[in-house]
Amino acid sequence: MNNPIFSFVPGVQRRSVLLAGAALAAAPVLRAQTPAKVIRIGSPDLGTAGKPFPGGSVTAVLHANRWLEEEFAPDGIKVEWSFFRGAGPAVHEALSAKQLDVVALADLASVIGRARGLPTRLIAASGRGSNSYLATAPGVSVKTVADLKGKRVTVLKGTAYQRPFDNLLASAGLTEKDVKLINMDWPSSKAALVAGQIDATFGGPDLFLLQPKGVGIALSTKGLGPAYTIQSGLLATQDFLSGQPQLAQRLVVQMVRAAHWASQEGNREALIQLFADRSGSPEVAFREELAGERLASRFSPLLDEGLIASYQGVLNDGLKHGLLRQGFDVPTWFEPGLVQQAVKTLKLDNQWPETDASGKLKGKA
Repeated sequence: MNNPIFSFVPGVQRRSVLLAGAALAAAPVLRAQTPAKVIRIGSPDLGTAGKPFPGGSVTAVLHANRWLEEEFAPDGIKVEWSFFRGAGPAVHEALSAKQLDVVALADLASVIGRARGLPTRLIAASGRGSNSYLATAPGVSVKTVADLKGKRVTVLKGTAYQRPFDNLLASAGLTEKDVKLINMDWPSSKAALVAGQIDATFGGPDLFLLQPKGVGIALSTKGLGPAYTIQSGLLATQDFLSGQPQLAQRLVVQMVRAAHWASQEGNREALIQLFADRSGSPEVAFREELAGERLASRFSPLLDEGLIASYQGVLNDGLKHGLLRQGFDVPTWFEPGLVQQAVKTLKLDNQWPETDASGKLKGKA
């Protein structure tokens, strides 16, 4: 197949992936395990027009190419994807009910879940530095953050967009109490915005879809710094990691394979097309979001110091804004060994430079 979306990383063999699981546990334990019959993966649904979409991230590449299905089919293991319109809170409910093994979530939702006691570990990054946008209803003028005072604005609470929104308000000396904040899911917000039932909504690049209907994109967090960006990652339950370490390792190998494809500048146009086709949103949304971004930085799967610091910032802001009641030890929540082994398996040691706690590339001033 000549489509670059379905390209393979040279030298990847299924047997080598199977062997990679040895890094997680002793061999006698692995031999005694019975592989699961199904791997249950959950994600918020950011698609439109009935198209399930986990957002513009590495997870979308993995889902679109069916690389997990391809990896596990010879073993008779089914990969079951579930997409939740209720976003992070709905994913949390499914995790609490032990209905999922792995989830793709953005930073705030991940942190909220862990702070509330959900037994997860962060096993791979799926996207870094995503931006947010404020869309305004037809005829509504918003030129600065201060203009939001008294406006009817929707934000889906408990999702990653709440943190940059609260930080934006704080930059103008405002809080959520200074606006008429409405907690509303994304499809309902879009419909209410077009109908003029609200003044503005805060969310992702899918809001560009509404521009032909008279909606304006008034504000963007692009270029405002780490406090206004969103990171996303893949989390696994502790039960899955301890009970199925080989499957977890093989899953992360495919995740890193998808990250490698997404990180190639030569795949930029194909990546934008994949996001647009899969999400139902226009290409311009993803073209605008990725403009000026280095793909290898945006889609690095590494759980390095820079990413840990970003999640620590999310936790700190969550406590400051009252989004969280208690904290936890962020560094010990990360499980970097799976990605490290996957990078070795795929011979991608020099693909992604690590970042330090300040977010700068290590070894560079």
